[in-house]
Amino acid sequence: MSHERVARILTLLDRRTADRLLGFLESRESELARTIREGMVLFEDLSGMDRRELETLLHQVPDETLVTALRGADAALVARFRESVSKQRAETLREALAFDPPPPRSRVERARREILETARLRPWDSRLGGPQSGG
Repeated sequence: MSHERVARILTLLDRRTADRLLGFLESRESELARTIREGMVLFEDLSGMDRRELETLLHQVPDETLVTALRGADAALVARFRESVSKQRAETLREALAFDPPPPRSRVERARREILETARLRPWDSRLGGPQSGG
């Protein structure tokens, strides 16, 4: 199995489990663990996408999934996502994050994985696993 495939699989796990597995691997094969870690893309990495690409991605994500995925996220990441959607949708996100009860952590992780999977189907950043445009 390739390093990229292992990294992709670990990205689909919840962060705590992935960190534990990588920690175990680092204690035995530090170079391999470093290579795998470099290939991992986390939900937080989406904030580094080009604004237009992020807008396109978020347009494909249902509000409920996006709100759930943003629960517990860094304030800068939430702001970046809100800047990449319509004003009306940004206000909906703000209200839902402020007033809706927090979902279970498992739902948050599942929503984040769904968004990452959607991102991987698009032709932008090769680190997301999508096809690259020819150049």
